[in-house]
Amino acid sequence: MDMDTLKNLIQDCNINFLFGSGMSAEYLSVLGSIEALLTEVESIDDNKQKDIIRTSLYKLYFDGVIEKNLKILSEDTATKSLMKNYKSFFEIFNRIILQRKSSLLSKQVNIFTTNIDICLEKALEDKGYEYNDGFVGNFKPRFDLSNYKKSLFKQSLHFENISEIPMFNIYKIHGSLTWKTDGDSILFAQDLQQVEDISSITINSDTLIDIKATDRLNELITKSSSITYNKSEIDSFKEVYEKLTIVNPTKDKFKHTILNQTYYELLRIYANELEKDNTILFVMGFSFADEHIRELTLRVANSNPTLLIYIFAYNTASKNDLESKIGEPKHNNIKIIAPKLDSDGNEEYQYTFEDINQRIFKALEKNILEG
Repeated sequence: MDMDTLKNLIQDCNINFLFGSGMSAEYLSVLGSIEALLTEVESIDDNKQKDIIRTSLYKLYFDGVIEKNLKILSEDTATKSLMKNYKSFFEIFNRIILQRKSSLLSKQVNIFTTNIDICLEKALEDKGYEYNDGFVGNFKPRFDLSNYKKSLFKQSLHFENISEIPMFNIYKIHGSLTWKTDGDSILFAQDLQQVEDISSITINSDTLIDIKATDRLNELITKSSSITYNKSEIDSFKEVYEKLTIVNPTKDKFKHTILNQTYYELLRIYANELEKDNTILFVMGFSFADEHIRELTLRVANSNPTLLIYIFAYNTASKNDLESKIGEPKHNNIKIIAPKLDSDGNEEYQYTFEDINQRIFKALEKNILEG
């Protein structure tokens, strides 16, 4: 990427990010085919097989993604490398936004994410940076979409100088482990108690299917036929698991009306931000497997010629996959950034979170600071 061009874009554009599960892949499992499988499970006629397969997928998702957030919350050493990358990202962009010269654009950065983990909020909290996750209130924080897009200014104690403070707006499109429903409201669950409750449920491995990454539905059906259906254990796990009134990785996304409404409102905000003139979107760790977000992004890219989208592909295979999903945008305003190849056609590196920070954003910051 040309750093001079990128520097000008950062100075003159509304800045947005779209984060996917690849951002946390070094510690949290990526969804892979879980979403598709959970959707396909509903087509099974045998209710016992359906129950075994669905619960096995829930448990796989819980073990690989949800439960590990308890260690992020407790700052376990296993999460150190991952959180270092998130903190580095925010350190870089906090400095970049502070240097923004335009007085017409606010010092705000929008981060849209399909991740339900707590990495973004935890990193921002640890760094002491200002952020808005949609919650308002102290004793009983409540989610309210109207709480977004507020600017924060600081006045000098001894002079009348007023300066805008960088603000990171966090939009969690698929919900969050810090969300819990209360009637028609979404409240903030700081302690992840719902996750703790699920962790305390014991379910025998013989009750569930051992799912491999390459398994398809017909293979899961075959495996389930050799499992003795233990309804009491499965029901005990599901009863507590389904109290996670936030999100499950299915095409239906949400079972609760308020969360469904919030999901579509957040998608609307995403589209509105991209429709603004002179807007830039960086896509990181996101495969565009989510058809709603993919179609929405392409539609806006084709209608807004001033929108520029940079998609970071983890490797060459990812680049090829993204190209097949993206096609040829009308305004040629979507750029897929892939790792550099050596003379033998081998990748010199891969675009991990750390590599994007160091090779792109750190270099951008240096370019801006050097003027």
